[in-house]
Amino acid sequence: MPIYGGTSMNERDLQVLEQYPFSVNASWRVRGAFLLDSSEGRLLIREFSGSAAKVEKEQQLLAHLKACGHRTDQIIADAEGRLVTVYREYLNYLVKESPEGRECDTRSESEILAAVSLLAALHRDMKQVPGFERKDVERLAGIDAREELARHNQELRKIYTFVRRKNRKNEFEAAYIQCFSSIREEAERAERLLKETSYEDLRRQALEEGQICHGEYIHHNLLVAGGHMTVINFEKFSVDVQMNDLYLFMRKVLEKQNYDARLGRKMLKTYSEVRPLREEEREYLGIRLLYPEKLMVLFLLYFLFFLFVDVNSMNQSYRIEKTCLKGNQHMLRLLYVRYHRQKYLLS
Repeated sequence: MPIYGGTSMNERDLQVLEQYPFSVNASWRVRGAFLLDSSEGRLLIREFSGSAAKVEKEQQLLAHLKACGHRTDQIIADAEGRLVTVYREYLNYLVKESPEGRECDTRSESEILAAVSLLAALHRDMKQVPGFERKDVERLAGIDAREELARHNQELRKIYTFVRRKNRKNEFEAAYIQCFSSIREEAERAERLLKETSYEDLRRQALEEGQICHGEYIHHNLLVAGGHMTVINFEKFSVDVQMNDLYLFMRKVLEKQNYDARLGRKMLKTYSEVRPLREEEREYLGIRLLYPEKLMVLFLLYFLFFLFVDVNSMNQSYRIEKTCLKGNQHMLRLLYVRYHRQKYLLS
């Protein structure tokens, strides 16, 4: 299973477990944490550097989802009832359940659709969650997508200026200069459409209803065991437009499925059967899929680490990811074809 967290934890830090009301039979190191065979079952402990206040709200959310019948990884409190335990005065630790299971298989259509159906059910239950007050909604509000895309596009322009000014360009840089205008056009179009369409109303409604997003709903955070699927790692949850979760999951899956339009339709249909999609939600989803996210990430990676990245590897990645533009366009048509805005959006 995936493990997220700090990387500085060592065996001495396991002494923090003396503050918990369970006994530990064995422990073994995983990436950034320790797995524990305890009297309470399999648990995970890791160093924690986030907000203790947000952890409190996460626990309320997890308890709510458990009451709704969903399988999640619950946070374990220490003997004094604290969710975040202090050790050596300056180190914080968090203990969570560590459910058994393998990751969701992105090659299995049945598991992909089961994950989409589960996401729709989660979204249906993750709004107006008991214990979430107005001040919590404001504090936990996600980033405005208009600001996010504007920042990404500014980064794209910065990278272009950096590459253009280089006297000697490698193959990757030459290809980037050649295709930049079309990438910028797609990216700026998505930014413009967010301002011109109903996104503002969609976001306002999400905040008013207290709609909660998982924040990282991907196959790594979906565990399959015994015919059931468990959702883990809610650390990045936020109050925001829930289509962000569906967009991320669809993008991750369809990238691995060569943008299979048939699968895309089935994912949308499956989601809608549990939680019907409104026109403005489909519209927003289409705009997000239009944005050349994978290329933007690739270029940003180059800009930040160009001195350390294997150029041959970057060239190969570029050739693969260049096909994503066609895939994004195909998915855009899939989402908009039934709506009156199609001529405007697809022109």
